[in-house]
Order: sequence, then structure tokens, then C-alpha cells
Amino acid sequence: MKSVFIENPHQVVMKDIPRPVRKLGEALLKLLYGGICGSDLGSYRGTFAYFSYPRTPGHEFSAEIVEVNDNDYGLKPGMVVTCNPYFNCGECYSCRRGLVNACMDNQTMGVQREGAFSEYITMPLERIYDGKGLDPRVLAVIEPLCISYHGVKQAEVQKNDKVLIVGAGTIGILAAIAAKQKGARWF
Repeated sequence: MKSVFIENPHQVVMKDIPRPVRKLGEALLKLLYGGICGSDLGSYRGTFAYFSYPRTPGHEFSAEIVEVNDNDYGLKPGMVVTCNPYFNCGECYSCRRGLVNACMDNQTMGVQREGAFSEYITMPLERIYDGKGLDPRVLAVIEPLCISYHGVKQAEVQKNDKVLIVGAGTIGILAAIAAKQKGARWF
């Protein structure tokens, strides 16, 4: 199968690698769409400190389930899904307090572990989310939307609040949409 690798800064190659074999508790997924994050660009440019070379990038994506055992999550072959690309240890101080985003051993797909920009990947079942009929292109934007929405939620944006968002990249635009949905006013 084909997989994208960032070998070194400014050096992207396509490699033929073996198709992954899923383990118990995992599903085999076929990539449908992938989004290019600012961290992917930083990895390509050599400016993202947490990236190690060589690595397959990608953590914003949609996929189709190819293989999965019977499970309690309702996941079945043929379903179009998206996934949570952040892996936390579950044992550090932050994880024990439910603050998994502050895990001392965070491993993000495409940064500290292999990413989604391959024809096939495997994912733990608990990280897979049913797309519920959404277009696969929309599902590939769920991860940045969640980041933006979480920021607005943490800021406790209320109706008629004035909100300043610095940056008009994907995250900034989606944060503006989330703030507007919460009732923030435009300047």
C-alpha cells in the first residue's frame, strides 16, 4: 500500500509499505479524506519541535471501516468514520484527573506516532466515531472544529459577547463560527 512520509524537512516521499494488520480491539480503516494541519506544514518545513523524522503525517481525516470484529461500539464494515487522533497514557497526574489533553506522554498521530496519510491504518475501537451520514469531506474537518469549539467553550462565550480571534487559519475561522453559534456579536 502507499503511504506518505516526511523524510526530512522539505522532503516528502511516497513509499510502498505493508498493509497494517489489526490487533484485537482495533479496526482496519481505509483513508477517504485527510486535512493538512498547520502542524503538518511545520513538520514539512522543519519548524515543528515535536515531530520526529521520518514519519507519516496526518491526524485530520475520514475513513471507511474495512475490517472490525463484533463490538460494543456499533462499528461495522462499510461505515464512514472519523477518529480521535490523540493518544494519552491514562496513568499520569493529568490523565488521572481527566485532563487527557495535558498528558505527560501525549502521542498525536502524525507527530509522535504514525499518522493517517496511508491507504490503510488501524485504530483502537474506542477512538473511532460513526460519521452518522456526514459527508467524508466534512468528517475530515471534525478534529479542527473540535479544537475551535473547545476553545470557545473554555472561554465561556455568551450571547452578545464581543470576541477577538487572532488568526484566520482553519482553527481561527472555525472558532469564529463557534463563537457566532454561541451568540457572540460581530464587530
